[in-house]
Amino acid sequence: MALSRAGAAHLLRRAAMGGTTAQIDTFVGLTREQAVNRLLNTSGNPSLPGWGRFDSGDRFWVAHEKMIDWWVDRMITAPPSIEEKLTLFLHDHFATGIDKVEDARLMWDQHLLLRQHGQGSFRVLLEKISLGSAMLIYLDNESNVKGAEQENFARELMELFTIGNGRFSERDVVAMAKAWTGHNTVGRTRENNWKYDPTYVFKAAEHNNTTKTLFGIKKNWNALETLDELCFGVKATATSDYIARKMFQFYAHTNPSQAVVDQLAAGFRNSGLNIKELLKSILLHPEFWADSTRYALVKSPVEFMVDNMRRNGLRSDGEHVRWRMEGMGMVLFEPPNVAGWGKNGYWLGTARTWAKSRWTNNLKWGADERGVLQNLDNLSSDQVVNVILTFFSIFEVSDQTRNNMKVLIETTREERPWAMAYEPFAVGMFMPEVQCA
Repeated sequence: MALSRAGAAHLLRRAAMGGTTAQIDTFVGLTREQAVNRLLNTSGNPSLPGWGRFDSGDRFWVAHEKMIDWWVDRMITAPPSIEEKLTLFLHDHFATGIDKVEDARLMWDQHLLLRQHGQGSFRVLLEKISLGSAMLIYLDNESNVKGAEQENFARELMELFTIGNGRFSERDVVAMAKAWTGHNTVGRTRENNWKYDPTYVFKAAEHNNTTKTLFGIKKNWNALETLDELCFGVKATATSDYIARKMFQFYAHTNPSQAVVDQLAAGFRNSGLNIKELLKSILLHPEFWADSTRYALVKSPVEFMVDNMRRNGLRSDGEHVRWRMEGMGMVLFEPPNVAGWGKNGYWLGTARTWAKSRWTNNLKWGADERGVLQNLDNLSSDQVVNVILTFFSIFEVSDQTRNNMKVLIETTREERPWAMAYEPFAVGMFMPEVQCA
């Protein structure tokens, strides 16, 4: 089936970080599989910068802001592909906060891991992230030693990263924590003049070598064996179910049937837990393309900002991106907790909506200067609405939205005709279809 404009727009909203009407049009006429395969090909994406671009010495908060600006600009300018949206998903899945890590270099290293391994084996990615210094610090496994087991990482490894809540016992948490003892950071040593060294190291003397019962299996478990058991052993079905469901909810809609999840999870297992293969299955699934799936998700603030900055020809410079994100409730590299950010209705609170409104007002005053939605005076209200819809790449719109927009345009013309230089832009920004994906 060849993609229409509406279908192509839906695919780019969900699989990529949106797209302009011109970008969307390059996908029109392709089959679903051709379009998805084009997005899956990330070989032509720009290379990644070195740490020197962000290095700000001990001022990790300055480096943090530079990293945010860089990522937002990359999401805006990179050609449409799965890379940025998938990295955003994984960034949330393996939520790690700079507020506790307090080292932007470690957060950057983790970000690189998400990009380098995020389209391949989930098992490999899980190991890389788990043994990465940022995660070791954030979930306290840096201090997990025999006789003083720290259960924080052990619990979240199962509850949030692999099998999900209700699929393990407290006894499993204890055993998992013991299995991960000794997988620490170097820490403070006399040789390093007691300066903290965040480098990962396995301290054999601090590992609990006793027999442990994990998932009903008794043996002297070690960390990497637990990852194999979660991914390919007795918990393989639970892990594939959890990841398949979570990714489907992120890319398609929030309430998949168990039959859909089972189908996706089985394919995920058969691929050796290949993340790109799972994503391809989701993007080609009939439910992804169903009419009821269109605009069924609320955009996160990052998605909302990136799509509209691209559409307006804006970049991070001068936009105070971190400050805007903070008001909307989603600062990159700084999730509220290890569970990551909320979804959908979470973004519809009063404070977050007001923050979006303030940013919209800021953008609308410059609409005339940017040449956005200008020269509308001689058009009918219906024509103005069509111009707004095309600018925001909305090719499927409810009658209610269209009628409400028409009323707002007619009211502006009658009561504040001078505002036609900028008000149509604000009307478009707050369409439900622009707020949703």
